[in-house]
Amino acid sequence: MRREGLGRARMFSLDPEIVASAFGNARLATWEWNPTSDQLRWTSGQAEIYSRPCQEINCSAAWESVIHPEDAERVRKAAEFALETRTGFREQFRVHGKEGKTLWILGHARVVEDADGAVCMVGMNMDVTDWVEALASAELRFTATFEQAAVGIAHVGTDGRWLHVNRRCCEILGYSREELKGLTFADVTHPDDLDADWAQVRALLARERSTYSMEKRYFTKLRGLVWVNLTVSLVLTPGGAPDYFISVIEDITARKHLETERDELIQALERRVEERTADLAKLSMTDALTGIANRRRMDEQLRMEWDRAARSRNPISVVLIDVDHFKGLNDGLGHAAADRALTSIAAELSAAARRPGDLAARYGGDEFILILPETNHEGALTVAKEVQKAIDRLSLPHPGSPIHNKITVSQGVATVWPTKKASENCLLLAADRALYVAKETGRNRISSAGLVHVAV
Repeated sequence: MRREGLGRARMFSLDPEIVASAFGNARLATWEWNPTSDQLRWTSGQAEIYSRPCQEINCSAAWESVIHPEDAERVRKAAEFALETRTGFREQFRVHGKEGKTLWILGHARVVEDADGAVCMVGMNMDVTDWVEALASAELRFTATFEQAAVGIAHVGTDGRWLHVNRRCCEILGYSREELKGLTFADVTHPDDLDADWAQVRALLARERSTYSMEKRYFTKLRGLVWVNLTVSLVLTPGGAPDYFISVIEDITARKHLETERDELIQALERRVEERTADLAKLSMTDALTGIANRRRMDEQLRMEWDRAARSRNPISVVLIDVDHFKGLNDGLGHAAADRALTSIAAELSAAARRPGDLAARYGGDEFILILPETNHEGALTVAKEVQKAIDRLSLPHPGSPIHNKITVSQGVATVWPTKKASENCLLLAADRALYVAKETGRNRISSAGLVHVAV
């Protein structure tokens, strides 16, 4: 069995065709070394790789002189250990090529023994310089990409610990690499964002998703707050187990501040619009001269109070007020004085509408109205009398009045118990008729229509 094994080993080491069929166009050299005689035989490929004839590297000392000084001792010890243990070795090392070029070699060797106990070592060297240089170039590109990226990049363990971080990640969080490696991502995450982050991590570990993104907040070393857009993916081991997370961290603090300013501006504009809309609505319901409710507001209020009174079965009263001989006031004192008089009268009427449901409004020209919900006929007459006294106390001059040297008013009062079948117009008509009576019977007085009966 040993002799067969040795034969197979020597056949492998000495047959270039077998080597070529196994490794294609790879630059290979096969060899056999006898440790007793220290004879090193190159059977193929040494000239192509090393650019030397086999006579120049025909013993262990000559071969060791070709190996890079930093790698020579490691390769020698690997060979010695293989001889002692009758095993083999696999090492990657550098050798000196012609014209000072350094080559990277991947060496495989095995110790074989024949039936007589004679030992030799057979092996193969493969020139992997192109592979190593390509790998080194790729590593340099990766390192440059990792370190010079405009976003933070980190490798995070499945337990949440920072494993590797790039320069930008340190800049975002304000920690050094060593400081971050002593922390977990939970240590620097805002508590309001932590549960959502852990939920996403658990989903990755459970293979429910391959990646996730979220906006979250980190605390910096100086306890400042930084907003980031975090994108995380899971790296698996060759066996398929979770290994670590790759986290890409983009600082979006400036954007968040702009969004906050934008939202605050939008909210302020919305408030201004609401205020302006309310102002416009108020203006649309307010008499421009006197500042009290206008006819539109009066119509809406009366309709609403009528319906409410019909449901609650309560009375509602109105008082119509007309300034006596107002045309003479305009002619005698002018429009400006007449307008001031109307404004003063409106103020007194507004004071008379003291309850929350009461409303004083300008009915048109020199006419005003008081709407008095839940007020019976006697209550409405009481309010009308108070108005009469208040106007008298104003003592506004009226040189054009044939009945008095001061402004006076005539009033018509009407009360009704509303029903759903009737309309509020009947109340206005009744009050208007009562006002007509007051004016026809001498003015400066109150006339009542009494309780108006409507269809039930």
